[in-house]
Amino acid sequence: MADQSKRLAERSEQARSNPLADQLKEVPVIDMDVHTSFRNEEIQRDLLKHLDDPYKREIEYYLQPGTSSYDGMYPTDNYNRDLSGKLPTELMQVTEPKEDIDDILSKEFHVDYPIVNMLPELNMVRQTDKAVAINEAANKVLVERFLDGHDNIYGLASVVPHDPSAAAEEIDRFAKEDQICGVFLNSTGTKTPLGDEKYDPIYRAAEDNDLPVVFHGAAAPGLALDFPTLQHELQTYMANHALAHVYSQFLTLTSLFENGTPAKFPDVDFVFQEAGIAWLSLIFRLNREYKQRRSEVPLLEKTPEEYVRDQFYFATQPLDEPNDPVMMKQLVEMWGGDVLMFATDHPHFDIDNTEALLKYLGNFSEEDRNKVLYGNSAEVFDIDVS
Repeated sequence: MADQSKRLAERSEQARSNPLADQLKEVPVIDMDVHTSFRNEEIQRDLLKHLDDPYKREIEYYLQPGTSSYDGMYPTDNYNRDLSGKLPTELMQVTEPKEDIDDILSKEFHVDYPIVNMLPELNMVRQTDKAVAINEAANKVLVERFLDGHDNIYGLASVVPHDPSAAAEEIDRFAKEDQICGVFLNSTGTKTPLGDEKYDPIYRAAEDNDLPVVFHGAAAPGLALDFPTLQHELQTYMANHALAHVYSQFLTLTSLFENGTPAKFPDVDFVFQEAGIAWLSLIFRLNREYKQRRSEVPLLEKTPEEYVRDQFYFATQPLDEPNDPVMMKQLVEMWGGDVLMFATDHPHFDIDNTEALLKYLGNFSEEDRNKVLYGNSAEVFDIDVS
């Protein structure tokens, strides 16, 4: 882990020469996308404390020395994600809140308030009761292992789409935890897109508990269901990773508008993470379709872009990389401070650091810059940074 931490420090050090970095000493920073290492053996053993048979016994089996893999427990894809060790997809294993989250993010990225998700990729688990049971256990581990005793760390309660009524009960249950600040949904492998009315119990429970809903894009095994050509016919993880997050998030966004979800639940904030922001120009395509086909979406009372600017937020990570960095700056400025939230995506290999984002906020007012660094997240996730 020491070597991994060193690589992380080296990656962030290059950006510290940015003259704007001194501003980070004066303002709080909220990182709204921090992952645990869900498949790590330590975390899996924590799950056992909250599971009954047969799923407790199943995890115990896969934790035995000599078993082949976790694929039987948690479906995966078959891509060579790590380039045979040349490009680890995770810079380190995240199992301890202080050493693996708080110490590193505060030292290397000036982060004061991490928002942690367990990232349990359970949407492709076929058995509904299995997915629901493991998801509930994951939320309990999130609270006990990562939140309790760490007042500056907040968490997102995961739900699975298999049984929306059970997901609503999960939200009601964990909303009572002081440091649970939102609801977490993976955007891939959902069988039916996430705006469908059958998921309304999830959004209703989020609204009743005054919690935002966070959609996580991923290059995950769920793409085999959502975009089978992408998963089965594209030959490289390069292609998968370039397309997967954007495809899954735009599918989710479109489904929300198609079914009038933001109009049905006007008090819910919708947050999209881990797809960057270059894809947001696709919202203008939704504007055009809305104006031409309003009769097909009778619940919408205004353009998708207007809903986006009222109820939607987007994590900045990963910062897209046009050859001319001025273009990235223009993208950030086009959306402004009202819809963007800072995120690192710690501990993944394509992590973003705070100073790198600041390069693109030079023309922002102090108020708008602070909205991106902490203000929007503080408001949406109800985090007191005073």
